[in-house]
Amino acid sequence: MKKILSLIRKDYILFWHDKVAVGLTFIVPAALILLFGSIFGGSGNDASGIRLAFLNQSDTKIAKKIESTLDTTKTFQIIKTFTDDEGKEVPFDTTSIKDYIIKGSASSALIIPKDAYSDTSFGLKLKFYYNPKNELEMQIVQGLLQQTVMTQIPEIFNQSMMRRSEEYLGESKGLSFNRKLASVISEYFGVDTSKILQQGFYSTYNDSTEDDSSSDKGASNFFNNIVKLDKEQLVGKEVNNPGATRSVGGWAMMFLLFSITASATSLFDERNSGVTLRILSSPVSRVDILWSKYLYNISLGIIQLTVLFFAGYLFFDIDIFSNFGNLFLVIFCSSAAATAFGMVLAAFSKTTAQANGLGTFLILTMSAIGGAWFPTFFLPPFIQILSKFTIVYWSIEGFLQVLWNGAGLLELLPTLGVLLGIGFLVNTVSFWRFKKGDIF
Repeated sequence: MKKILSLIRKDYILFWHDKVAVGLTFIVPAALILLFGSIFGGSGNDASGIRLAFLNQSDTKIAKKIESTLDTTKTFQIIKTFTDDEGKEVPFDTTSIKDYIIKGSASSALIIPKDAYSDTSFGLKLKFYYNPKNELEMQIVQGLLQQTVMTQIPEIFNQSMMRRSEEYLGESKGLSFNRKLASVISEYFGVDTSKILQQGFYSTYNDSTEDDSSSDKGASNFFNNIVKLDKEQLVGKEVNNPGATRSVGGWAMMFLLFSITASATSLFDERNSGVTLRILSSPVSRVDILWSKYLYNISLGIIQLTVLFFAGYLFFDIDIFSNFGNLFLVIFCSSAAATAFGMVLAAFSKTTAQANGLGTFLILTMSAIGGAWFPTFFLPPFIQILSKFTIVYWSIEGFLQVLWNGAGLLELLPTLGVLLGIGFLVNTVSFWRFKKGDIF
């Protein structure tokens, strides 16, 4: 038994000296648990900072209260202006707010029209424009909007209806009418009569207990009928398979990063096997080797992404051909940025195991926070900021612009510029490191 324990001790000593093994065993899982825990169980369990274009054309009390509520909520980032062609901040109108959503500057917009509500109105009319490039996001946005708006203003409807009945019928008859109406609503919707008269129809939903569940449901159904949300999808109506179209780019980028990382770190294998020395004995410089690896990996990335998108076309009928020229540009820039990532891993690692271990951690993290697995608005605000520094985020943006929005070259230029800029900066660092390192 003593011999066996000694051998176990030896294995632990070797394990703790292998930093890559330790990292993959403890650090990578712990970091991912922290990330997912912050999203689904901790500080990130409530969506926040969702961009919502907003236009209020009404001067009524209800419209002002809705606007005030949205202005103060953490759930939405309310946008009321846009930058025109002259670079000036201009308030939205009905045309510009639609264009704002179509261009993808925000995924949804809420409009309160002039005739949304009046003293003679019983219901409230709202307009909702949306670009569902992420279906889950749109469902959550609509649910949060309904919750945010309707839980803040229901008493106004109740008071307004009661006030008008008293104005038209007189105080005594109006009070009697309100009581009878509350009785009818209570009978058919299961809402407690006293709460209708004193608190408003929907306030019972906010202050509910388990015993009031049926009452709450009735109140909710009642208000769903009097708040009319006129929804219009502005982008993506012609997309054949929306779900696959939205997700294919993120998964393709994750697998591309794994492939490029493995290819770039083959420099270590070539050095250890003596291939590099044999190549250097010919009229080939170290710079030539680096450039050949870089261009090879870009071409490999282009081929892999093209094949994956073609597979999406065959399996899910994703339309990749109507805007293929711009799709190819995004593929090229994404491949260049991914190759730069692989090369910098090779430049700062001492062994293949180190490069693969660090690459696995970074790729999984970038995929998680970059939008490949779930919408970025699930993330805590500070991680949403970090996501914009990842290759995955900007590649997905580019693919969605092309496949979902049908964007032209001018609209794509900022995204392409970011991807190429990331590639240039990372390549500069990696080439500097190669010159100082001993990979050759």
